[in-house]
This record gives sequence, structure tokens and C-alpha cells, in this order.
Amino acid sequence: MLLTLSALVLLSLVVLRVTNGFLNTNNILMETKFGVLSVSLATSILEEAMGKAFDEKTAYEGVAEVTSDLSTIGPDGETYPNFDDFDDFNNLSFSTYDTTISNSHFAKMYSAEYIVLCKVGYINTDNPDQFTSTKTWHKKISVRVTTPSSTDTVEMSTVYSYFYYR
Repeated sequence: MLLTLSALVLLSLVVLRVTNGFLNTNNILMETKFGVLSVSLATSILEEAMGKAFDEKTAYEGVAEVTSDLSTIGPDGETYPNFDDFDDFNNLSFSTYDTTISNSHFAKMYSAEYIVLCKVGYINTDNPDQFTSTKTWHKKISVRVTTPSSTDTVEMSTVYSYFYYR
């Protein structure tokens, strides 16, 4: 009787240990999935922004003066996804569950809800980590992607520079 009871306790411990291992593996796989999707989403936004013109004024012709020729940061009447220049992405914020964004290729990502926040600003070449209030030939975009399904936050950024040749 004692041998049978000991065997049942040992079997219970083995089953508990194996089940715990499976659950931990499943959690790691889900965190990895959410992380890869977050990185993919942030990369897509960065690549989309980099494919646009540097500035509203440079969309169809060149500019020579940084202070007077370049426009201010932010959309110029456009709404996402119809942006025509890099700085239109400033303060872009949306959820992948948001169905009000028409023609969004990010809508209906049903694996999890992702919240995207973009910041764009002029930067000084001496300190590219900080935005500056003065216009320069360099703009930086920071994209932050979070999801309630994961504890991780993905933040990616890139610098876009404009060069004018006469």
C-alpha cells in the first residue's frame, strides 16, 4: 500500500513537472510571436515613412534654405494611409483593431491588438537622440509598438536626411 501511494505521488510530480514545462514553452513561444510581429509592424511603418518625400516642399521640387523652405512637422491635411511626406507620420497613433482607418494594411491583425505610436521631429546632428525646435536637414522618426498580450515594447527609429545638389 505504501509503495502504491509513493508511486502515485511520484507519477503526479512527474506529470506536474512535464505540464509546467509545456506551459513555460508555450508562454515563450507566444512572447516570441508577439515580439516578431511587433518588430515587423515597426519596420513596416519605418519603411513606409522612408519611402515618402523628406518634406511637403520637397515632394515635387528641391529646396535650398532649411529655415524658410521646409514646412512644419505634421500632416498637411492628409490622413493615414494617404501621407505624402515623412513628417506626416508625426503623432500617428492607431490600433490594429481600429477599423476606422480606411485601406490600412495593418487593420485586422487578429493574432493580437497592437498599438502604434509615431513621433517625428527635426534633429541636430550633434545629438540625434533629441528632437530640436529648429529646422534642420535631418528628421528622425521613432515608432513604438505595444500590445496588451505581451510585456515587451518595441521601439525603433531611423534618421532621414535631405541633401540638395545644385
